[in-house]
Amino acid sequence: MARLLIVEDNQELASLIATVAQTRGHEALTVFTGESALEALGPHSRFDAALVDLLLPDIRGSEVLGALRAHGIPAIAVSGVYKGDRFAQEATQVHGARAFFEKPFELDTVMDALEEAAGVPPVTHGELLDEVDLLVLEELVQEETPAQEESALEPVSEPVSEPASEPTSEPTSEPAFEQPEAVPPEEAAGVSEALPLPFAQRDAVWTEAAPAPVRQRRQLPEWSLAGDLSHTSVPRLLNAYYEARHHGELKLRQGTVLKVVYFEAGRVVYAASNLAPERFGRFCLRKGALTEAQLAEAAGYAREHSLRTGDALLKRGLLSPKQRRHLLEEQVKDILWSTFAWTEGQYGFSPMRPQRADLVPLSLFPGDLILEGVARTETLVALRQRMAPGRRLFPTADPPYGLHELKLTGPQAMLLAFADGTKTVEDLLALTDLSEREALATLRGLELSGVLEERQQTPNRRQRISFGL
Repeated sequence: MARLLIVEDNQELASLIATVAQTRGHEALTVFTGESALEALGPHSRFDAALVDLLLPDIRGSEVLGALRAHGIPAIAVSGVYKGDRFAQEATQVHGARAFFEKPFELDTVMDALEEAAGVPPVTHGELLDEVDLLVLEELVQEETPAQEESALEPVSEPVSEPASEPTSEPTSEPAFEQPEAVPPEEAAGVSEALPLPFAQRDAVWTEAAPAPVRQRRQLPEWSLAGDLSHTSVPRLLNAYYEARHHGELKLRQGTVLKVVYFEAGRVVYAASNLAPERFGRFCLRKGALTEAQLAEAAGYAREHSLRTGDALLKRGLLSPKQRRHLLEEQVKDILWSTFAWTEGQYGFSPMRPQRADLVPLSLFPGDLILEGVARTETLVALRQRMAPGRRLFPTADPPYGLHELKLTGPQAMLLAFADGTKTVEDLLALTDLSEREALATLRGLELSGVLEERQQTPNRRQRISFGL
């Protein structure tokens, strides 16, 4: 085990890096400024290696690297602004970093370099969840009839600190299974979507699941409650996953509501929820893709043939593969967008990722998800409150997304060009051809995406300083 120092002013990314380090068995301390990093290097501190973002909000990145070198602590440097051979050579040859990585980077590769610098023997990471494991992370019981849906939404009487019921959603890989022991056989015949099993009862799922290919079962990943949503937002967590090109899961919890977002290479591949109305069958019904009779027919066929709802809908000819994929994408978006307004609750990371062999190939770009989500869900009143007329927005020095990656209309791109810090939100509204709501939603989406930021112009504020000259 190594003791690591993470110096990164993007708090969500720092939290993600530290959590991945902890899942690899290391102890990690995160600091968000250069001065905090220097304070951490006290006489009684002992770090085996450090990661330093070269663009810090207070002091030069070279000063942090120099202090680490003076303490005999190997460091690797990362940056989203300073790119190319010149800065890589300056970071390594002049300021003593062991390695240099440009953002976005592969987090596993960065962690491997950090472990190498710390003298940790290399090990194999990134094991995939197999189909058996996915039973716990996806839909554990058959879908519920409308008459029983209300009971499925009753609050679960368990403390927030205990593991919540596992999320359920129309998955992209659908192994067959039997009704868990928690539901008596006489009741199971009439149940199509009961409460998900608590995480503590997952062993019962393994023993009661329908026969599956024999394989070595392993313990499911431990969730790390890495932070509180009152200090961040779901869009900023999506930015961190994309910037790190991370494979893994993001758990979001508010009271008894639990939602999990699954990523590959920083892109969303699907999402799950423990709310019955957000299951795939009920979602199709809300979207008008199915009638009540068709959903009941599919649910009965699924029970009879031990299928998941999505497969049953395909086999009965009620949905085409193209329709199913489109509805899955819309379902994932709805589950995700419903969390954008959360200002309280917890979030946690897991480094595990689902197996992609037989999955519907979803790959949703977080930058567009954020922009579209704000435009779809934020009211004009809320946008006016968040984007006050006097605010000044500047381009972010190291945005998580390249501007060429975002799907902006011509007027949206022009609005972004106008947002250079010299104009207030009120000025921008006067300059754009977009409606007030469209303009405010675009500015809000770009801010949540980390493309724009507000800088407080106060006389005592120390300006962001580069790591070099």
